[in-house]
Formats: sequence, C-alpha cells, structure tokens
Amino acid sequence: MPGKDATLLRKATSRLMPECRCRWHLERQLRLFGSGDQRMELSNPPSSNVVLLRHGQSIWNKIPTFSGWCDVPLTDRGIEQAIGAARVMKEKGFVFDFVYTSALSRAYRTAEVIMEEMNDNEIAVEKAWQLNERHYGALQGLAKNNPDLMQKYGKEQLTAWRREMTAAPPPMNEIHPHWAPPPAPLTESLLDTQERVIKYWHETIVPSLRPEGKNALVSAHANTIRSLIAYLDDLSHDEVPSIHVPNSVPCLYKIDPKTGKAIRQDFSPLSKSKGVWILSAENLERLVEKLGGNSEAFARSVFSAWDSNNDGVLTKEEIMSGLSSWQRDDNPAIKALSGKLMEEYS
Repeated sequence: MPGKDATLLRKATSRLMPECRCRWHLERQLRLFGSGDQRMELSNPPSSNVVLLRHGQSIWNKIPTFSGWCDVPLTDRGIEQAIGAARVMKEKGFVFDFVYTSALSRAYRTAEVIMEEMNDNEIAVEKAWQLNERHYGALQGLAKNNPDLMQKYGKEQLTAWRREMTAAPPPMNEIHPHWAPPPAPLTESLLDTQERVIKYWHETIVPSLRPEGKNALVSAHANTIRSLIAYLDDLSHDEVPSIHVPNSVPCLYKIDPKTGKAIRQDFSPLSKSKGVWILSAENLERLVEKLGGNSEAFARSVFSAWDSNNDGVLTKEEIMSGLSSWQRDDNPAIKALSGKLMEEYS
C-alpha cells in the first residue's frame, strides 16, 4: 500500500471510530499489511470455509433479557439483519454445502432467511441442541437490568456469571416457568457451553468439511459463537470476556478439515484472531459497537471488505469505494464523516 493511501485509510478509520464512541489504533495493522512488494506470502494448506453467525435481533435482545434456552422469535429488525447478512455473503460469492443451527427458532429462522435470500433452499438446515445458547439457569426469562436481581446478587456477581468461564448462575428447578426436560440442563457456565459446542464441532461439523473445499454456515448464539471463536483462536479463559459477537454479522474462518483447527488467513503474524468479520455498509455500526477496542479485528474486516480484487493491497480507488459504501449507513455521523473524508482526499 503506497504511503499516501495508507495515510488515507488510517485517517478514515481513526477519525470515523471516535464518532461511534470507540478508539482504534490501526498503524501496526497497516504496517503489517504493507505494500504489494513487501507483503508476506503464506503457505495455505487445504482448507474449508466456515462462517459463524449469531442470529438476528430477537425480541429479548431488544429488551435485554436472559434468553438462554427460551425459544423467543426474531424481531422485524432481526429478519432484516439476516437478509443483510445473506446479501453480503452472496456478494462475496459464498456457496454453502452445509448449514448447522441450534434448535431455537431465532437461530434456525435466521438460517432459513439467509438460505432463501441466497436462493439456496435445497440445502437442509440441520438443527442441534448442542448449538443452543448457554443455559442461564434461574435467571432465564428475567430482564438483565432487573433491580431485584441487582439487589439480591450484586453487580459483580451478575457480571461474573455472564463473563467468567467457570461461573454458573443458580440452577432452575421444575417449578420455574421456563423449565424444560433434558437435554436442557438446569444451568451452565460458559465452559460447560464450550465443551458441548466443541464436541459437536468435532463429531459433526468438521467431518462434513472433508474432503477440503466444503463450506458450512453455523447459525447460533452469542455464547456458542463466542465459545467457538475462543477455541479456534486458542484464547485463554481470561481473554474470553473480550470476545463480543454482534447480531447477524458473518465471521469467516478457514478450517483445516483434518484437524478442525483454524488456519491463519491474513498477512499479520502477530494478530491473535484467525477469523475475519465480513463487513458491509449495513452491518458496520453493529460491528463497531460490539468489537469495542479490538482494533486488529476491525482493521482486518475493513481491509478484507475494501480489497475488492483480494490481492492483499489497498489502492486509493478501493479506499474511496469503501468510504462511499459507508455513506449508505444509517448512522448520520458515519455518513457525514465518510463523505467529508471522500471530499478531502478526492
């Protein structure tokens, strides 16, 4: 990437993100991508593509509630988000051989909408309870800002139950209004959730990727996707709370079908994550909101979205085209600033 173009991308991203109340430091990522002559060539073992996707907005996402295994439907916005995910994947040329989803309607309805929008209705959607959201025990069905919960348990304990790997909420009993028979557990820690998800990953999803070249979509939930990302990126338990998963933003991993492990797919040897969020004008704001200070993940997403010919180099034309796409965002701050940057550098 020529110096002038690198400066343009740096200014575009570093000035855009504060408008969304986020801070980004992209210089290291830009240096690592480098120019066409200097970029690193990586050996690519045989691989398959797996897209991880959290369902679109549900009714209880809109009114933040401990959903767990409760079967709550998508909102109209959630359906629109699923359509948006389908469109960006279709534009990128994705074709899926297999679709896996949880047994909860918000996840499998998201998958159905995506397949309909991608004109791929012939692919069967396989539902599995192993991909269900984490079970929140006695908290299920309660609002996350419920003052009685705060008074009874305290903010610190509630945060620990939501974010720590081994902490589990109090179990529900059979008189709980949202009790369900097995295989539903009575409560789960995030580690419990990860263990069942990874077991299903290796027993069902990975074998379907063989031989290499098969592609799969996994439509699931915040904590099941978080569990998979932590596993594929080899993260420690302490790093898991930093993983944030936005509704209906696809995340692409290249997988070695022999081992089920993720293969690094960018030019940055220092980046921890091996996944790339598939960015679009429609999902930009959700990605910004959820990724927070994870500049590496955002930089890779921007780079991947704007690198139209996939040559590992961003030209000024590609950057300007990317800024133009941001002008279609509903956030007036994003729209105004991207327009200002385009005018400044045209």
